[in-house]
Amino acid sequence: MPRLLITIVGEPTPNADRFHVDFVKGPDIVFHFNPRFNEHTVVRNSHLGGCWGPEEREGGFPFAQGRRFELKILVEEGMYKVAVDGTHLLEFEHRIGGLEEVTLLRVVGDVVLYSVAPSMI
Repeated sequence: MPRLLITIVGEPTPNADRFHVDFVKGPDIVFHFNPRFNEHTVVRNSHLGGCWGPEEREGGFPFAQGRRFELKILVEEGMYKVAVDGTHLLEFEHRIGGLEEVTLLRVVGDVVLYSVAPSMI
């Protein structure tokens, strides 16, 4: 829902290749946030109706293997806004409606997860 803020604190493993954060609605991934260390980029996408959409890759790469981070994802009316360690990183426009039906936040990959906390702002 709009104004929902998800705060994730984690640490990529020392030899991390990648990890991802997914917002899941039924069988669909409405927002896929995927830092890739070997490419030094953050890939964003959605997986709707069994198909991946176009990747978004522009922007910085604020992650380092073995260094703790605080990732904040703010759900807005038309987009997700993402900040890392207090600095705005990127925006990802919604590609599908019905975000109130997102029921799962999944964090997978080469990362130690310390906390995940939702809040309303």
